[in-house]
Amino acid sequence: MKQVIAFLGVFAIGAYFLASCERRIVGDVELADISSNGCFTCHSDEDIRLAAARKQYENSIHGSAENSNRNRLYSPNYATCERCHTHEGFIAQVTGVPADGDVFTAISCFTCHAPHSNGDLRRRVEGPITLANGAIFDRGKANVCAQCHQSRRNASTTAVAGVRLSGSWGPHLSNQGDMLIGENAYEFASYTYTKSWHSTGATNGCVSCHMSASLHESVGGHSWNMRNEERGFQNRSGCNVTGCHDSAPVTDLDRPAADDFDWDGTTEGAQSEIQGLLDSLHTLLVAANLLTPEGSPVNGRVVSTADSAGALYNFRFVEEDRSKGVHNTDYAVGLLRSSINFLAKGNPNGLSPKRGGLIAGRE
Repeated sequence: MKQVIAFLGVFAIGAYFLASCERRIVGDVELADISSNGCFTCHSDEDIRLAAARKQYENSIHGSAENSNRNRLYSPNYATCERCHTHEGFIAQVTGVPADGDVFTAISCFTCHAPHSNGDLRRRVEGPITLANGAIFDRGKANVCAQCHQSRRNASTTAVAGVRLSGSWGPHLSNQGDMLIGENAYEFASYTYTKSWHSTGATNGCVSCHMSASLHESVGGHSWNMRNEERGFQNRSGCNVTGCHDSAPVTDLDRPAADDFDWDGTTEGAQSEIQGLLDSLHTLLVAANLLTPEGSPVNGRVVSTADSAGALYNFRFVEEDRSKGVHNTDYAVGLLRSSINFLAKGNPNGLSPKRGGLIAGRE
């Protein structure tokens, strides 16, 4: 009988501590006032959404930890990179508290969310983001994305007369925030640029498409992938929702273009047309000794005019966005066409000759 009473006493004490759920997590702050039910919302095997998010994340570039060595411990040159390439650097960036540890780790769930501090899964960054040229990116749930996915360069002060190129010159890689809202590329003074519906219509920006309903753990959701090339999957569920492409559903991300953007005599998919423009601009930039055949700016090259530098900037701006025009088709077409026309004819306006007849070599 005494053994039974002792067992019940121990059980009661354990139940008390479980119910209170007030403990300090090593390396994190004290738990907010979350009941036991709140704890088990995450720490259980019942919520399939969280289980799915974990599996999706394993298929993401963020989850790969491929570039988490971009930090000061690897090289002093990477001190400014760690704010987006590591968990510790990102937290320091958004909180203003410097990262002072001797370990840098990959982007993880707790990089974008702080459930033990906040008591919920709200994002660490919710307010609007100011881009390098002063433009405001305010796209709801996607604001946390634009904290890193931006060019980090002001085109008007980067593409200038007399600039000396380096191998990494131009907008920082993954400048999707700038492209989506149609800001901060080099705009030729006499050319009129337009923007696609995505620039204002997708109220949650990146999240609307990249985190839409997932047909497989390798696309959509917390994988953020739009394609699985190996298995032939495309995530189009965010395209074909009410108010977007529901009247004419998207069946391929390389959907039919509205025009023969690249002037080759055939109207193809929009992504294929954008690639055609990129190929033409690449040819002209190589001929002008502004770009290497491998696609890097010519290191040490001094560019005499802002417009020539701007054509190179626009090539990198569209290429490094990596959507081949999907994010903002009209803006991408305008940037590439005006740049091609300038290099080929000295005038950003007017139809360019066919790709085979482009005039090469103009700086």
